[in-house]
Amino acid sequence: MAALFKKQFTKPLPDDASIVNRKGKQIAQWKDRKGKARSAEVTTGKDGSQRIKTEAKKWYVKYRDGEGIVQEVATGCTDKDAATSVMNDLTTRAQHVKAKIMSPEQDRIADHQQTPLSEHVGAFLEYQRQKGTHPDRVQHYETKLHETADACRFRFLCDLSVDRLERWLSEQRKGERDMGAAVYNGYRESWLAFGNWCIGKRTSRKQTHFNGEKRLLVNPFDGMAKVNTEAERRRKARALTEGELTKLLEAARTRPLIHAMTVYRGENKGKLLAKVSDDRKAKLEKLGQERAMIYKAGVLTGLRADELRTLSVNDLSFGDVPFVKLRHSNEKNRKGSTIPLRSDLATELKAWVKDKKPTDRVFYVAAGLLRIMNRDIEAAGIPKIDDDGYVVHVHALRHSFGTHLSLANVAPRTAQAAMRHSNISLTMGTYTDSRLLDTAAAVESLPMLRLPVVTPAETTQIAENDATDAELAERLHQNPESENDFDDNRLGKTRDESDETTPRTLAPTLAPNVVLGGHKQSIPDHSDGQRDDATGHEKTRKTLGFTGVSVMGNTELESVTSTMSTWRSNQLS
Repeated sequence: MAALFKKQFTKPLPDDASIVNRKGKQIAQWKDRKGKARSAEVTTGKDGSQRIKTEAKKWYVKYRDGEGIVQEVATGCTDKDAATSVMNDLTTRAQHVKAKIMSPEQDRIADHQQTPLSEHVGAFLEYQRQKGTHPDRVQHYETKLHETADACRFRFLCDLSVDRLERWLSEQRKGERDMGAAVYNGYRESWLAFGNWCIGKRTSRKQTHFNGEKRLLVNPFDGMAKVNTEAERRRKARALTEGELTKLLEAARTRPLIHAMTVYRGENKGKLLAKVSDDRKAKLEKLGQERAMIYKAGVLTGLRADELRTLSVNDLSFGDVPFVKLRHSNEKNRKGSTIPLRSDLATELKAWVKDKKPTDRVFYVAAGLLRIMNRDIEAAGIPKIDDDGYVVHVHALRHSFGTHLSLANVAPRTAQAAMRHSNISLTMGTYTDSRLLDTAAAVESLPMLRLPVVTPAETTQIAENDATDAELAERLHQNPESENDFDDNRLGKTRDESDETTPRTLAPTLAPNVVLGGHKQSIPDHSDGQRDDATGHEKTRKTLGFTGVSVMGNTELESVTSTMSTWRSNQLS
């Protein structure tokens, strides 16, 4: 059985209410803001104060679901007939579960369809917080999901559509917003993560299962294609050369004090004549030193700006092998890493933090570090954007780290570990500026390959033999009866000079087996039906290098002639 009811609750007694007794009950009477008379039964609250009884405007239904559990569900309806329709739908589903027409899981998923999407998003964000997801990532999800839900009019789970999402994102990329590939993929990632959470997918480090509460049967955004960020990268980072890095560190160290001492108005404009107190001078020098060390640490460790910002003194170790212990909560991939330090950088860091507490930050990395760096590179005379459109920015320090590892001939797998990349193509491609690599020296390191030396006389002889072969072949083609004459010419004698008693065949000379230079191949001699030597071994054919000279036994059949010309003669005959 199922029943409709309205929930009862209490409210504070209105200030202008009067209490009367009616049929043994105390009744409060008052007028609302519109001047309409109201009345309600008076009761006593937990704190002893007088309160009035009232009931909710919307109907609730109480029923037993397909698993036999009593449920109370808000219909969301103020009209009783509409609430009755909702109740009938719930009882029908319960009967379907009992009859095995639908599973209890499908029944529970159907319950979530009436919940506003905003509540599902709120539960997803709370799950991310409890999971320990970085607050910046949670904020990223919240911004992307709420903005897209409003733009695509996603009100309930049944409204989720990959087509509507892709259409809206396409409009943002083509419109005034000119959305980039990375931002596009950020929206895609947010909705894909939300969809996975709705189908019960839960991930803890490398372990994944689908035992979470299911709100959808399938993820509607599963398979949504990413945009190639490399093909559309708008700010390609430029790695700095060693000379540019030296200029940058010097400019960062001296610019704060120079800026304070520079006169910007009057006849002395641009001169270092402004007075600076000794106390302020010391502070400005320390500020410049800190900025220079931030840049140097970024270049020599590959630490990102946020990782440098969250680095504390107790994360540094200055033992026999100095290193930085990067906590998993501060690293981008949330794994935690140990990063070695160069000896000179370790010495400078040790002196820098000697007066700091273990929990103090190593550096103060300003939120406007990019703006500060732009001024430093301008003071150093380094172009912000080069002719190819590559840009120098804060993350370019990490690109410089990867590029100079390659310049130092560090093995790619070692460079990948130093960069803390999961994919070596990211290390060798994105974070290595190939324009700084010495490709000319790399080509010079290839082995020397020597060509065979052919003298001018040999070249002339080869050309003459080719012409002779072509002439004889043409004559044989026109007069096949001159076959014997052709053979005699190949042997360098006329028919009258040949031995009439010796049977003749063209096979050994015109159709030799093709072999590679330097190999030997036996070719039978059919001239007299006997072996050439007493041992019964077959004769051998030799080829000399690239020239294709053929020798049978100890008898040279022809002058220095290309193998190709012999092949042509064979084909024509």
